[in-house]
Amino acid sequence: MQPFNRKNILCYVLVYLIVLSLAFIYLSRVGLYELHWTYLVLIIYGVIVTPFLAFRLVVTYLYKPMPDRGYRPHVSVIVPVYNEENGICNTIDSILNSDYPKDKLELVVIDDKSKDKTLEVINKKRLECNFKMVALDKNMGKRHAMAAGVKQCTGEFLVCVDSDTMVKPNAIKLLVQPFTDEKIYCVCGNAAVANETEPETNTLLARFQKVWYADSFRIRKGVESFFNMVICCSGVLSAYRREKFEKVVDEWLNEKFLGNEVVSGDDRQMTNLMMKMGGKSVFQSTALAYTFAPHKLKKFLVQQVRWGRSGFRGMLFASKFFTKKTTMQKLIFYTTMFVTFFSPISLLINTIGLALIGRYELIIIYFAGLLLISTLTALTNKLLIDYFSFKDVAYRIAFFTVSILLTFVYMYSWLTLWKGKSWGTR
Repeated sequence: MQPFNRKNILCYVLVYLIVLSLAFIYLSRVGLYELHWTYLVLIIYGVIVTPFLAFRLVVTYLYKPMPDRGYRPHVSVIVPVYNEENGICNTIDSILNSDYPKDKLELVVIDDKSKDKTLEVINKKRLECNFKMVALDKNMGKRHAMAAGVKQCTGEFLVCVDSDTMVKPNAIKLLVQPFTDEKIYCVCGNAAVANETEPETNTLLARFQKVWYADSFRIRKGVESFFNMVICCSGVLSAYRREKFEKVVDEWLNEKFLGNEVVSGDDRQMTNLMMKMGGKSVFQSTALAYTFAPHKLKKFLVQQVRWGRSGFRGMLFASKFFTKKTTMQKLIFYTTMFVTFFSPISLLINTIGLALIGRYELIIIYFAGLLLISTLTALTNKLLIDYFSFKDVAYRIAFFTVSILLTFVYMYSWLTLWKGKSWGTR
């Protein structure tokens, strides 16, 4: 949220020039005509990706969250719910126990025709606490549930919280501080995995997700926020200017892809629409919420397929209006888009492609490079995140093996973009 001056960009340019120089030295010695097409593809990929990853690790240190300025606007917290009978009370309690003026905090819970006892649990909770509740007559999906909740809101800002999330007492207070800048339309809160609090959910898979969430938010969103362009304000915890939300809600509800109604990716698409209107999108690392990540493989894969589809659609949509953004915003967005979509191709070429031409030593070098990137990311997390332990460092280093497997999951999701009609719970 501070200007990116020439001194700050020096590191990026320096790393880029070093990588480019090494590539040209290599090419000058062997000659382009002598290179197998596999090498050419990998060189192009490396020249773009290597400096970008280094740039991201440097810039994340420059990011700073907005401090508490005493700004306390009237906010409405929206919690859409579907089949969350066991956890919804924890979510409600965490919100109502927030360190925020009670006369300026409104809670609206929307039950999207749950099949379990969620509605019964919510009604019972209302006898103990003061909040609004909306019960839909039929299952409409998360977007329509949220839209129904907005109609009951009176706040100037909308705070959206997932139904399996618990916010820290100061989260809402800190989340709204960036709105002192009228050009900021949406703010993304920080998310951490809460599985460690329950022994039965604290699986190896959950531990990997804990460290993945850490750098997905603090590093990636931290960098994006530095340039006022957080690509996706997570549904775990995010906030919007209500007047801006209402301007695009109809377009949001009626999103279609290849002629089919889009159900998933509600958070990413709303962020897109906010930025398309010219608004800034930022990250507030101090506004922390805890969520339970899938601890079983089947649910995890379903979640990742859903995220893969929404990410693909969201980036395609955003690519149309990012041409009008600033130079740095365009550079970051389109490079991110290139890395996201070309990485699976790079993986295949670096394994199958190199194996076919007998360059097994280069395959080893490729995996060593992945290990190095994972290590640098882990150490960055350790320096920037208070709760990141040395055990977490080890898990983050090992996470590159999981990311390789996820590549194939994302490839499947991109090849089945028209699917995905479920509500999108974890």
